[in-house]
Amino acid sequence: MKADKVYLVGFMAAGKTTVAKALAKRLDWQAVDIDELIESRER
Repeated sequence: MKADKVYLVGFMAAGKTTVAKALAKRLDWQAVDIDELIESRER
């Protein structure tokens, strides 16, 4: 079975977004920042 999602969880400023972007680039996936997604929908 192949994974199709990865969730990164951690404290603020731990590097989650940086790791997500690097991992997405390496796997040719899309990285989604949930904080950014929620903020854009609340505007």
